[in-house]
Amino acid sequence: MKIIAVVNQKGGSGKTPTAVHLAFALSRAGKRVLFIDTDAQASASLHFLGLKYKNQNPTLYNAITTLTRIDPLIISPTIHLIPTHDELERAEVELTAKPGYFYQVQLAKLLRQYPGYDYCIIDTPGSRISIFTTLALTAANLVIVPVKTEFSAHQATLDTMSLIEDVKSGLNPQLALWGILPNQYESNVLHHQEILDLLREQYKTLVYEPSRKTTKYNDAMAAKTDVGQLDPLLSEYWNKLAGNVIGKGEAEL
Repeated sequence: MKIIAVVNQKGGSGKTPTAVHLAFALSRAGKRVLFIDTDAQASASLHFLGLKYKNQNPTLYNAITTLTRIDPLIISPTIHLIPTHDELERAEVELTAKPGYFYQVQLAKLLRQYPGYDYCIIDTPGSRISIFTTLALTAANLVIVPVKTEFSAHQATLDTMSLIEDVKSGLNPQLALWGILPNQYESNVLHHQEILDLLREQYKTLVYEPSRKTTKYNDAMAAKTDVGQLDPLLSEYWNKLAGNVIGKGEAEL
């Protein structure tokens, strides 16, 4: 199973739409996908389940604090979900409270109990203080860094890239950076173009084609569906991105 962490430590950077619609696109490509929601705000769980996500039990909290496999929820024949909700905030305390406990590998250990999938997509919190970003990076083979094309998001990405390098130098030397995914991009806004140019200057070929800003992503969440069902051009975009991820994943592994 190839494990992909979708990471940026700034909220609103487009992590959840990236993770969710990449999962849908990989599914369309015939891949079996396990989706792990490690964000206590649970936007991905909301997208897949609607408001009933709040009543799910067990959740990732139960699985990761006890290292006990829970049955994933079946979203479609090829997308299965380990959901979360605000209960996961308790795990931030419980996993770090034990002296000498190597909690950073807890998610990697848990995922060994889920064979049979081609891909695991991990959505992560938009926070510099959450332990779950590090847990996801420690478990992953590939990391995707979504970046909203705004100055504050670009600056936060510098810290995220530093964290990725720290994890690669210690906890997970096999971690590979897929690249930077600009999103919520408006081509008619000069500031967005300037940030895109800055990203390309700084990260060169690691910067992927930007995802344009559209209300279709909100519509897709409200309908609990794939944005590709609402817009053929967006379906094409995510299919192409998934193909790139599949190619890079196979090359790295």
